[in-house]
Amino acid sequence: MVSRTFRFQEDLIRRAETAVLRTGGLEGGHVSMTALLSTALERELARLEHELNDGEPFPANRGEFRRGRPIGS
Repeated sequence: MVSRTFRFQEDLIRRAETAVLRTGGLEGGHVSMTALLSTALERELARLEHELNDGEPFPANRGEFRRGRPIGS
């Protein structure tokens, strides 16, 4: 595992924290924010690959990933 820092809207974080607290002991729930975010990211990546790359994983990024605000924001 690696550690990263991301910024989220406060209401989204509160919803996620509440979901973890309320579903941690339930089947299909998540016991941590890491588990919830990992599952959500896996699902979104699978969707992007399916819809935008013929169902194949995107080629691995070999360089530095850009940091900072997106261009034009």
